[in-house]
Amino acid sequence: MTRIDTKTKAKVIASYALTNSYNKTAKEFNISDKTVKKIVEENPKLYEQKKEDFISKASEIIDAAMDKLKIEIDKGTVPANHLATIIGTMYDKRALAKGESTENTTFKVDINVVE
Repeated sequence: MTRIDTKTKAKVIASYALTNSYNKTAKEFNISDKTVKKIVEENPKLYEQKKEDFISKASEIIDAAMDKLKIEIDKGTVPANHLATIIGTMYDKRALAKGESTENTTFKVDINVVE
């Protein structure tokens, strides 16, 4: 079995903090999901730090994209599909890192009856 150096362990933990998936992280580093789990469990403080770092960075990106989106909306030149994708992706990843759901489990239906 190949020993994993400290720097790679930190990268594994950072990847897991982003994906919240042992399997995805294992594939990225070509190691077993059990190895990923062991690395994460043996380094809880580093995992929490990487997770918080990601949440903070995701929030910064979301805020910057929202500011840019507002400017583009005010100008009337909204190719917002790119910004909306960035905001949605970062929102979902931040929610996953926080342990929150990324599913929209509520919806509203308006029914207009025409007589």
